[in-house]
Amino acid sequence: MEKILKFSRDNKAIIVLIFLALGFGIWNLNTKQASKPVPIKTESIQKKPDLPKKSAEKILMIDIQGAVKSPGVYRLKEGAITQEVIKLAGGITEDADIKQVNQAQKVTDQMQIIVPRIGDTSENKTENKGSESKSPVNINSAKVEDFQAVTGIGPKKAQKIIEFREQNGNFKSLKDLTKVSGIGDKTLESLKDQLTV
Repeated sequence: MEKILKFSRDNKAIIVLIFLALGFGIWNLNTKQASKPVPIKTESIQKKPDLPKKSAEKILMIDIQGAVKSPGVYRLKEGAITQEVIKLAGGITEDADIKQVNQAQKVTDQMQIIVPRIGDTSENKTENKGSESKSPVNINSAKVEDFQAVTGIGPKKAQKIIEFREQNGNFKSLKDLTKVSGIGDKTLESLKDQLTV
């Protein structure tokens, strides 16, 4: 024991160096372990499938007449129903016979909806066309709005008639209407009682 104490007294510097070396070694070992890159778990990121782009919604042109507050032509998105057209037209009037209208029916482009008044029946409407109350529409002076009173002529067909008239002059007879694209002999037959030159 005395030898160890004597050695330690005589060689303090060496012992200090040994402790320093041990301490440095331990510190160096810890530093290397700390600096090792930690493996990062990478999860594969699933790419969301590209959703199909919505195609542009088709716009429908609907003509509504009869017992509504604001009859006229309205634009609606495809898939709309008759009830929506009636709302756009300000709703029904007090004398409307809404029971005769299928409000759930899907509308189609250039469709005409007529909301009947109480007391009107489809038979009455047919009789009225042939006889009287509405005066025939003059195809040489009528505007698009005037053609709205003619069953079977929507806004597009009315525009075609007007364009043909402007390019070729006035119609000499109703038969000349068959020169307009989209109007054949059968169509003319159904229209002739409502038109004049």
